Amino acid sequence: MERRLVVGRSVALGATALLAVGPSIVKISDLPEARFVLWRLVLAAVFYGLISMASGDRPSRSELRHALWGGLVFAVNLVFFVAAMRRTSAANAVVIGALQPVVLLGLAGPLFGERPRRALYGWSLLAIGGVAVAMYGSEGDGVATRFGDLLALVGMLLFCLYYVVSKRARTEVGSVSYQLGLTVVAALVMVPVALVSGHGVAPPSGGDWWPVALMALIPGTGHLLINYAHAHVPLALMGLINLLFVALVPFYAWWLVGETLGGLQAVGVGLVIATLAMVVARPVEQSVPTG
Repeated sequence: MERRLVVGRSVALGATALLAVGPSIVKISDLPEARFVLWRLVLAAVFYGLISMASGDRPSRSELRHALWGGLVFAVNLVFFVAAMRRTSAANAVVIGALQPVVLLGLAGPLFGERPRRALYGWSLLAIGGVAVAMYGSEGDGVATRFGDLLALVGMLLFCLYYVVSKRARTEVGSVSYQLGLTVVAALVMVPVALVSGHGVAPPSGGDWWPVALMALIPGTGHLLINYAHAHVPLALMGLINLLFVALVPFYAWWLVGETLGGLQAVGVGLVIATLAMVVARPVEQSVPTG
């Protein structure tokens, strides 16, 4: 059990680092939101299908049923995520996203019988403080709107729901089968959404393909690894680890799309990473599931 938890923590950290590339990729694509999400899901489904065939982990009908709710929530979450990143500043989106560990800490006990050690609450506050320092030191690049902030808040809550649904499903389904199933479901959900929104379902053309492909491969791999980790890491700890996402988003935005990264912002990012390193290095009894 100890070895599985250590591996799960490490996989969750690596997966979160991959997911954090997503906002920068979204910003360099001009495709309408629903159309972008649809084709990102289609390419990801092909990617997971190849992994499924290579590994022999092919989903059964029963496993696909377990992926139904995960796919539905995931599709809606992606729409809100892309829409929010284009309607508010990266700083506001990151601060709102930093509330996720608080939500998941509140859900871990009632839903999964987890009783996190008191130290985890302290580490969570310290990590959230690091996010606050990073955002205080930002230059405020981007245009923030109240509607964009509301979209980011709803997206954060949907991502928490996605974590909860996925953790439940992973007790019945393997990670590859679950990821493939939920992605196929999410892609099917996005077809009417794209049509009703007026964004259309036509495939991207020319240079529009490569941001979609990057989104499917890089954050797509992150989602697969996250769903592997759900079977081995308590929900409360997964929420804290996900703060690495909000810490790394400004760093990737500086590196990939040229957004400003100030010195104080870098200090905040470093504080979050150092806090997570301390948590991940702690013994297994850091958080104790009771159910």
